[in-house]
Amino acid sequence: MAASLRPAVSGASARHLRRVTSLHGAGLIVGAIVMSLVLALLGSFVIAVGSRSILLVRVGVAIALAVLQSAGFGLPQSRWQVPEYWRRTLDAGTLPVAYGAILGLGVFTAVVVGAFWVFVAITLRYPAPLALIGWSSYALGRMTGFRLALQVQPLERMFLTASQRRVLIISTTILAAIVAVA
Repeated sequence: MAASLRPAVSGASARHLRRVTSLHGAGLIVGAIVMSLVLALLGSFVIAVGSRSILLVRVGVAIALAVLQSAGFGLPQSRWQVPEYWRRTLDAGTLPVAYGAILGLGVFTAVVVGAFWVFVAITLRYPAPLALIGWSSYALGRMTGFRLALQVQPLERMFLTASQRRVLIISTTILAAIVAVA
């Protein structure tokens, strides 16, 4: 994540880092708001046509995928990343916003924790105001992670070991399952 914007912040002043983080955060918030409204609208439509059980099946499938990931299986996901030419051609003010918006949507980049799909599925069950709160929190969490990642030198220090990653996956899966059945 932060490595994609490293050229925009490499050797930058604290003021420039705040600017890039703010632009990236603005993009994240916009992407998250769009995703929350799309999912809330889709969920409302499914409920309106009387197919509420479809929503429950989706939550069950998402939980099953997250549990399988906890057991070591891979998840279906997009491996798309920011194209290299974006880093060279987009100016430093546009790149963080564009990348933030894509990450805010959440589904166009690699998803490393299966609990994300549970989050997507349960968003279908909630009205727009709750979906907005949840997805805005998601965007703020990603923005905080981005800001912290920019402060780590070198960036490789922030990568998790296999056992740390497994604990993260299992704990987020349990938390997501609790929220989904509540």
